[in-house]
Amino acid sequence: MQEYENGNTYASSASNPEYSHQDKTPQSQEERYPKGNKFLNILIFIGWFILAEIPIVTLSFIVGFSVHMDLLTGTVSTLLFLLFTGIIVWFVRRYYQRHTYEQPKKFKGKDIAINIGWAVLLRLLVIGMSLLMLVVTGSRTTKNDQMLLGNMDGQPSPDQLGQAFPVIVFALTITFIAPYLEELIYRGIFKETLFKRSRFWLPFILSSIIFGSQHNPTNWVAALMYIFMGMIFYLAYHRRGNVRDSMMVHMIHNGVTGILILVGYFTVLFS
Repeated sequence: MQEYENGNTYASSASNPEYSHQDKTPQSQEERYPKGNKFLNILIFIGWFILAEIPIVTLSFIVGFSVHMDLLTGTVSTLLFLLFTGIIVWFVRRYYQRHTYEQPKKFKGKDIAINIGWAVLLRLLVIGMSLLMLVVTGSRTTKNDQMLLGNMDGQPSPDQLGQAFPVIVFALTITFIAPYLEELIYRGIFKETLFKRSRFWLPFILSSIIFGSQHNPTNWVAALMYIFMGMIFYLAYHRRGNVRDSMMVHMIHNGVTGILILVGYFTVLFS
């Protein structure tokens, strides 16, 4: 009965011309509720949470061991990774589309500017927390960043580097695929399959903590940094109830890491 009433609410609001001119923020829209059984939705979310870890871990393994592979093996392994990851993305996206209670929203210049502002704030936060981590632990790099960027202190020789194709795909995955998957799961699916639209604080806090734990922090500074990052992504999503906004912020932020990976790799390769 609840889903039927929700469907009528949506139909009546969509046909009401006054509704179409209202402010489209989540606070101004009518209440919506998650679809299906909440306990089952929690189990499915946990499954997506685990599944989202596989692409980065798999590709990190391929990149690390590609130095011991011949060119054909490295290339085929990377192509199989792309196929496997594409299947995961399709299933996650399909699930979200069938369970979301929000409508996709187009980007205007104002929205892009706000998202860039969130990304700048996020970068400043990371810089500040990295400096604090340097003071507290003696290192400004988290374990997660060491996995992504590697430890270049020893300046490996070109013959110690992995193959170029897996590294390029890794950088693109960090920049585009990982943010896409993570925002669908930790913001879109988490909020819209477990909480009603008007709830803010509980999904805001819980999703940020879960997002932080997913990045394997090894000290309290790193844990706080990733939780704060999750909060910024959630605020970007919550502003319009639009997961594409948090995706844009996340991609801009991760794009810096992707560029650093490529610059570091090719600097050593051609040195």
